[in-house]
Amino acid sequence: MKCNRREFVKTGLSGLTYFSAAATVPLWVSKSAQAVANAENDGRILVIFQQGGGNDGLNTVIPYTDPKYASTDSNAIRPKLHIINGLGPTILHDSPNAFHPKLVRLKNWYSDGKVAVVQNVGYPNPTLSHFRGTDFWELGVSPGTSLSTLQGWASRFFDNQCDGLPPEDFEALAMMAASMKNLPLTLSGSDVYLPPAVNNFNTFKIDLPANPASFGPHILDHINQLNGLGAPLGSSLDFVQRAANTAQVAVADMAVANQTPVLNPYPANGGSLGRGLKMVSKIIRTEMPRFGTKIFYVKQGGYDTHANQFDGVDAAVGGVHQELLDMMDQVLDAFLLDMADSGNLDRVILLTFSEFGRRPQENGSRGTDHGTANCLFAMGGKVNGGVYGGQPDLDDLLTGNRGGNLRHKHDFRAVYSVVLRDWFGVDPELIFGPDFTNPAFNIEG
Repeated sequence: MKCNRREFVKTGLSGLTYFSAAATVPLWVSKSAQAVANAENDGRILVIFQQGGGNDGLNTVIPYTDPKYASTDSNAIRPKLHIINGLGPTILHDSPNAFHPKLVRLKNWYSDGKVAVVQNVGYPNPTLSHFRGTDFWELGVSPGTSLSTLQGWASRFFDNQCDGLPPEDFEALAMMAASMKNLPLTLSGSDVYLPPAVNNFNTFKIDLPANPASFGPHILDHINQLNGLGAPLGSSLDFVQRAANTAQVAVADMAVANQTPVLNPYPANGGSLGRGLKMVSKIIRTEMPRFGTKIFYVKQGGYDTHANQFDGVDAAVGGVHQELLDMMDQVLDAFLLDMADSGNLDRVILLTFSEFGRRPQENGSRGTDHGTANCLFAMGGKVNGGVYGGQPDLDDLLTGNRGGNLRHKHDFRAVYSVVLRDWFGVDPELIFGPDFTNPAFNIEG
């Protein structure tokens, strides 16, 4: 198996015979692993979207019918922060929830069956630390897990699929972070492949020293010609040659993608998320077979809303959180329209995550503090829309040192496992260890 644009996600499925029981396959990804086995050139793509800072899930997918949430009396958990007005356009008529009023475009995609919501997602013994929480989600581990690793879960997926293959078969841009200066842990840790973090098209280039005489413009070509036909595999020179070759190819490919025209306008205030998904869109839409990127990573920060999450008057129209969701809604709509208009929507799943949710209770600073379980979104042409995972239980909150927070019902690695298993056709045990050999997480309902 070559680890290139055509075969990165091909895998032998002989060890996955349990997929023959169709009733056990979660349905928010519509094609089973068996379908993947028959689609060599399917070109499937995963876009990972991090909502950095800890998104408030209760005010994103709003349980407006729950009296615990909607109450305004003095003992209510969110007497001012709750949102019950202005929900008409975003009510989910197949669920006791509504999207935030700023997510009206996303609601339209949901109504078209292209968006799934997974609720009550978290992990055992949750930490309220941004750093540790992000590490767990990006590495695919949790406190006390049987798997100990410093390699990101997507990077482990790459290594598993490409194990034993000659490095020259690797795509230069098999995975990448878009509109980011630093590579996230999710994509990090491989000994054979280092994905690029591309902040923007125009600055993604090979910088030469100020004195070109000390570093000729063709130095990378010279490096690749050293030692005859190539350095011994695994040697220092081999590593340098592979890095030089990857850099040259990646820079050339990105220059081509930059010329791909814009289809739909992205908001001027779209920030890193807008720049990132516009870049992802251009790469996906660049004429194949030039590109073979299978996993993209984008991020929107700012969700650590301890203060001024709402304006103190109306949480639906004022404050930091509604501004973030409004921006997200516009950017996601432009990206999904790009994919639909170019015929690529069926090739893409976009999966969101945040390192934790917020506390159910509002604080005294018009915000919410660090919490635990949360919701996430999956969207794309082959997603079966709906709300999965059950309702947040505001009558059964955690006690002890995490008292007052939501109990998680589904481990986030089970969600990742559904993507690996039913989208990419990969046994999740190979990535997450025996704890998730066959995830019990079945979000058919």
